[in-house]
Amino acid sequence: MRTLALQLAARTGHTLAPGNVTELAAQLEAAITATRTKWPELAIRHELWLDALAPWLDSEPDLVAGFAQLAVSDVYLVGACLAGDKPALAILERLTRTATTRVVARLGGHLSVEDVVQELLMKLVVGDSRKLAGFGGQGALAAWLRSSAVRTAISLGRKRQELAIEDETLEAIADEGDDQALAFLKTSYRDEFKRAFAAALAELSKRSRTLLRLQIIDQLTLEEIGTFYRVSRATAARWLAEARADLVNRTRTRLMTSLGLPAEELGQLMRLVASNLYGTLPKLLRQTHGGDESGQ
Repeated sequence: MRTLALQLAARTGHTLAPGNVTELAAQLEAAITATRTKWPELAIRHELWLDALAPWLDSEPDLVAGFAQLAVSDVYLVGACLAGDKPALAILERLTRTATTRVVARLGGHLSVEDVVQELLMKLVVGDSRKLAGFGGQGALAAWLRSSAVRTAISLGRKRQELAIEDETLEAIADEGDDQALAFLKTSYRDEFKRAFAAALAELSKRSRTLLRLQIIDQLTLEEIGTFYRVSRATAARWLAEARADLVNRTRTRLMTSLGLPAEELGQLMRLVASNLYGTLPKLLRQTHGGDESGQ
């Protein structure tokens, strides 16, 4: 541990007397043992210890005293999460869910624990302004997460929980482009389209609705969505394509049914819609139709 202590001193710009090196080494050993006991699934990597601790200690005038003030296991967990460590992110999700469950129960109302958890996790670990980096390190992470959950729940309670059924959202889901046939359908049956869209959206899985919101409303990239779900970019892209295709197909089917056309005309109109959606959303519908414009 003396080597790790000297490396930490060098990383933070401190010079330690021999006695202080011994004391810091003992602190590090105790912290690593406590972290292993607290989170046995979390890998202990010395380089990550240095990366995690240095930002909290480089401005401390006394390295040994500053170390003693830190919630070191929590700081290491935060550092591991910010480095993208999957076991660490799983622990963070568990802690966030526990904190959020208590907060939502206390606040009451119609908030969903899952909605608040996902919103908070997105703020904590996704994008350039990851809120988790703001953890102070001198108090318990669980308490900090509870405070964050309160703020997120209050903020989320002021917003609509689902995608707004507005023209901008409709265009984001299925851009009509220059296609006059689909433009005619959407103009002539705007109310029916909105009702069908709303019903189809409600039928989607929670994950599908969240994926659509993350990309369309929150403007996250595929890489950021992958980080949010701890999956690869390719998996995030596949999930998103499936969600969009499912929404379009459900909307189309409900729209066709609501028009009350005879079976033959209904089939013709379904093929027309499938054809036009395929033309405007080729990447999306190739995932589900394989180029079959009949929509069957």
